[in-house]
Amino acid sequence: MNRFYTVFLILTATILFNSCEKDDLCTPDQAVTPRMVIEFKDASSPSENKAVDRIQVQEIGSSDFAPLDSTGSTSLNDTESISIPLRTNSSTTSYKLVLTEDGTINSDHIDFNYVLEEEYVSRACGFKIIYNNLSFEQIAESTGTQWIQQAVVVLENVTNNTDIHVQILH
Repeated sequence: MNRFYTVFLILTATILFNSCEKDDLCTPDQAVTPRMVIEFKDASSPSENKAVDRIQVQEIGSSDFAPLDSTGSTSLNDTESISIPLRTNSSTTSYKLVLTEDGTINSDHIDFNYVLEEEYVSRACGFKIIYNNLSFEQIAESTGTQWIQQAVVVLENVTNNTDIHVQILH
C-alpha cells in the first residue's frame, strides 16, 4: 500500500508541475507598479548628492504619510533618495514633502503630473501601471521659506523602481 501511495504522489506532483505554464506564475517583481524615485542633490553643487536629515511625504488631503522605500517606512533619516507611489486612478499626485532639519520642520508642496498607461504583464499578473510624460509643478508658499530650491525631471517615464526619475536640489 505504501508503494502505491508513493507512486501516486510522485505521479500527481509530476503532472502538477508540468501543467504550469509561464503565464500561470507571477513573481513579485513582474506585477509591481513602479514607484517614482527621487534623489536629493546639493543646490550649490548639483553633481553631488546631499542627504536630508529627516524626510516624510504626505499626500495632500490625507493624514497618512506615504511609504518612502520598499519596506514601507514613512520617515527616513539621513537619506539621499526615496521612492514614492503615484496615484493609479488619476493623472496627478499632490504631495507635501516635509523636511526636518536641525529641529526645524519645513514642508513644500509639489504636484506630479503624468499620463497613465496600463501594461499587460501576464495572465497571472494581469496589468500594471506605467507613468509617462512625468512633469511637476512646485506650489509657491505664502509663508515661510521653500527648502526645495529646484527640481528636475531626469526620466519622463516611470517604468521601474531602480532608475532616478526626479532630482531635488536643496
